[in-house]
Amino acid sequence: MSVSASIVLTVRDAAGGRLLIVGAAFLWSLAGVFIKFLDLPALTIVFYRSLFAALVFTPFLRRKDWRIDRPILISVTSYTAAISAFVSANKLTTAANAIVLQYTAPFFVFLFSGLVLREKISRLNGFTLAASMFGVAVIFLGSAGEPEMAGVLLALLSGVLFAVYMVNLRSTQAVSPVYLTLINNVVCALLLLLVVKSQLGLTSTQLGIVAVMGAVQLGLPYFLFSKGLQTVPLQEASLIALIEPVLNPLWVALTVGEIPSFATLAGGGLIVLALAVRYLWPLPGESAQAAGSGSV
Repeated sequence: MSVSASIVLTVRDAAGGRLLIVGAAFLWSLAGVFIKFLDLPALTIVFYRSLFAALVFTPFLRRKDWRIDRPILISVTSYTAAISAFVSANKLTTAANAIVLQYTAPFFVFLFSGLVLREKISRLNGFTLAASMFGVAVIFLGSAGEPEMAGVLLALLSGVLFAVYMVNLRSTQAVSPVYLTLINNVVCALLLLLVVKSQLGLTSTQLGIVAVMGAVQLGLPYFLFSKGLQTVPLQEASLIALIEPVLNPLWVALTVGEIPSFATLAGGGLIVLALAVRYLWPLPGESAQAAGSGSV
C-alpha cells in the first residue's frame, strides 16, 4: 500500500472514530430527560440501567474476550463510581448543572494523560480546554452557596471519575468493546444490588424507561466511545464529547420545562464557542502541524 493510500485510510478511520464519539455523546445527552421522568432513588436507577445494558450485550460476548487484569479492575471501579455520582447529582441539582460540571472531565483527562501517558497538549487543544473550563467555572460559581451545592460537588466528582475511566481506556484498547461494556455494567449492577436490594420496586412504565436507558442511553454509547478511541486521540475525544453537556439541558428544557439558569446558559455558550473554534476555525499553522503529525 502506498504512503498516500495509507494516509487516506488513516484520515477516514479518524473521521469514522469522531462520528462514533459524536454518536456516543448524543445518546449520553438523553440521560437527563430519562432521569427526570423517574421517581426512583438515584442508585436504583443506576442499578437497573447497568442491569439492562449488561443483558443487551451478553449475547455478543465471546469466550476468548474474557479477561480480568488491573486495567479492567480500574475500569469497573471508576465506571461504577462515575455513573453513580452523576445520577445522584441529577437528583440534587438541575440536569444542566449536573452534566456540564461532569464535563470538568476533559481538564482531568489532559492532566492525567500528561502525567500518566506522557501525552503532550497541542496549542489548539489547550486553547479549547482553557475556554471550556472557563465556561464550567461560570456555571459552578453561579451555584455557589445554593441548596443544590451538594449536587454540584457530586457532579464535579463524577467528572474526576469519568476522566479516570477515559484515561484508563488507553490501557484497554486490546480489550473487546463488547466485553468492556458488559463487564463494567455487570460489576456495577452487582455492587449496587447490595445497596438497593430493598428499593427495587418498579411500575411497568418505570421498567420500560430503565430498559431503554440501559440498552440505548448507557450501553450503546459506551460501546461507541470505546470503538471511537481506537482511532481518535484521547484528548480530542474528550473535547468532542463536550457536545453532551450542551444537548442534555436542551432536551430537558424541551421535555420537562426545566430552564437552565443564566450562568448555565453563559457557561454552555462558552463551551460551544470553544468547540466551534476547535473544529471550524483552526488556529494559524495548527492544522498544518496536525496534518503532518497525524494527531492533535
